Order: sequence, then structure tokens, then C-alpha cells
Amino acid sequence: MIRPGIAAGLLLASAVLGAPSPARASESPGRCATYSPLGYCVDWDVPTPGGRPSGGGGGGSTGEAVCSWRTITDPSGSDPSVFFDFGLTPPPADATVVWQALQCSDGRPSSSLRWIVPITPGNLAATVHGEIVGLLPQPTINSSPPVGTASIVDVPVFVEVTNWTGDVVDSACVGGMCVTVTASPTLTFVPGESGSAAVACAGAGTRYDPDGGPIEEQASAEGACAHAYRLRTGVEGRPEMWAGSVAVSWTISWTASTGSTGALPAVTRTTQVPRAVREVQAVVVRGETA
Repeated sequence: MIRPGIAAGLLLASAVLGAPSPARASESPGRCATYSPLGYCVDWDVPTPGGRPSGGGGGGSTGEAVCSWRTITDPSGSDPSVFFDFGLTPPPADATVVWQALQCSDGRPSSSLRWIVPITPGNLAATVHGEIVGLLPQPTINSSPPVGTASIVDVPVFVEVTNWTGDVVDSACVGGMCVTVTASPTLTFVPGESGSAAVACAGAGTRYDPDGGPIEEQASAEGACAHAYRLRTGVEGRPEMWAGSVAVSWTISWTASTGSTGALPAVTRTTQVPRAVREVQAVVVRGETA
């Protein structure tokens, strides 16, 4: 999903005089990189630094003043009152920011200041990461036997994710630089049975095929998302159900048009699939001899 119209001031965190302070992620989740390593909100709708802001003067005719944002030395170090004077929220203590003043061609004193986070491939990727995380769903599970139905000792249980997404890709372009973020999923089935190991599943998991080969062969196929429970539940020393779960983990990476690449925090979504296990005992009837 390409957003070529995002302004070059994408990561503005404290706008010009009179603009509201940015909301925290909990207050405005649609406009914040909630999961971003930056740790604070970003604003997507800001003027392009260096461009002509609205109301900045100049209608294009000769002699009219043109105003634009110009980078300046940080004025807050020698005069902390600048935040109050210009209605600005101080940047986070660990943030690298660039200060800009609104300067006009007619030489009048600047009436507006702002600070922005520099547009770097890593920063842009971090904001796209915040958006892409919202696209990663909680896994919806189909299993055989169905969730909530007890399985039988030594009879394999099959699990698949019905809302499997495959790779999720999102992109953004700013100032001639583009970043693409890719989230690649892997599926793990944790049976929850005492002594059992997690099952690394291929793709979206495995659906049992009643018209396929023997159930044991289907369960033992490479990458099969299946487990045969060995221990029944509900007896002394064991729970009523094994606390099984299915987890989809996304490894997230980014590439930039500049040639830079990087990794971003992974995301895991887990759905619980508790399983009761019963034991079926066969009754053997011996025939009478004459």
C-alpha cells in the first residue's frame, strides 16, 4: 500500500504556533505508531518543510513575500521559555530532532517555530511498522476434532489457521525516499500436554483429509500441524484440559530505496486451544468353543 502523498514533514511531533499538541497512542490510535520503537506519536498531516505553508504570504505575484520553513540551531538550550512562548510541547528526552523557523522573504521576524524528527529510513520504517502491526490478525482456528471436542489418546489432532494472511506488506514514500516493510508469518502449535514439544507447522497448518491416506501418515508428513496426545486428562494429577495454543509470529523487516535495510520488533498473536483427551477401551468378546 503506497502513500506517495505523505508530506516530507511526516514525523512532525510538535507543530506550528496554535496547533494542538500530539495525542498519546491511547488517545488517537489511528494516527500513532503505537508499536513504534520511537515510543511516541507522529503526525501524518503537516506542511512540507521548505514549501509554502498556508497563510504564509505570497500569491505568486511579483514582490509578494514567500515564507518557508528553515532549519535553525536549537533555541531551547539557552532559552527554555521558547516552549511556552511558541506554544510547543518539548520533544522526548531521547529523541533526535531538528528545529525550524518560519522565515519570509520580506525579512520580517519569524513568528512560528517547530521541531520535527528527521526523515530517515529507520524512522520512516518505524512509523510504517506501527501501522502494519494493526493489520496482523488474531489467529482463527479450525481443528480436527473441533475445538471443544475431546480427542482420543494416540489419535492425531490437526490444526490450521483459517485467516492466514501470508506476508503482509506496507510502504510509504517521503521526499523521494520510499520504505517497504514486510511481515512474514510462521505458525507454531503448542499441544500443552505434559512433556510434549511445540510443533513447527508449514504455512497455515494442516486440515485432516478424510479421503486422504491413513491418519497417522497425514500427521507425520513433513510440516504437518498435528499432534497425537498420549496422556488422558481429568485423572488425578492432570488438568481437565491440556492448555494448548496456536501462535502466529511475524518477523518484520524493512528495505529502503536508498539501499538501507533493517529489522523491526517481531509480533506474535496467540489463540488458546485447550484440549480434553479421553481414552477409548475396546471390549473383547471371546467366542465359546464346542
